[in-house]
Amino acid sequence: MEDDYEGWLASRPTLVEDRSHPNHWRNRAADLKASAGALWHAMGAQDAAIAAELGYAPGYRMSVACWPVYHMLCGLSLELIMKAVLAQRGLAPDEFKGHKFANLHRLLGLPLNKEKAKLMAFYQDALVWAGRYPTPLDATDEKLISHYELASDILTKPIEMGQPGVLKFKVSSGATDWEQFTALWGSYAALFSEA
Repeated sequence: MEDDYEGWLASRPTLVEDRSHPNHWRNRAADLKASAGALWHAMGAQDAAIAAELGYAPGYRMSVACWPVYHMLCGLSLELIMKAVLAQRGLAPDEFKGHKFANLHRLLGLPLNKEKAKLMAFYQDALVWAGRYPTPLDATDEKLISHYELASDILTKPIEMGQPGVLKFKVSSGATDWEQFTALWGSYAALFSEA
């Protein structure tokens, strides 16, 4: 009986191999999506009540504090759902390492139009510039300004007020709102076979 156990033990995947299973990638992507959703709702109508419940002083706004972390979690979740599909297609993690979303699209065989490439570049940037550190180790003013410009392009849209060309105003584009994010996430999740 002990020989059977030793044989079974030797034949089973290592812990790392087991954790590299596509389902683990899919589940972690879903966990990150759920966490982004929790932040989205914390930034909603009840943000002051949630901030108070968490012990923050009056005036603290989840709707201000959590935006960068929300975008970071959305970006991480998108990265992992794409990697889950690649793992399910038989690629090893070292074949899709890194955070370059354009590369993940290439490996998935998915085209990227200009608009979607910009949105995905924003989510990729959010992994580095939003929610973790004030600046990454290799930060430069040029890189930070570039990130701000990309964020402005994605998160806002111009509106006309008064005579054209006199004043330029921008409003939220809604491009990363929960409904748009979940639709985008779902387009990648649909590539993952649940069977």
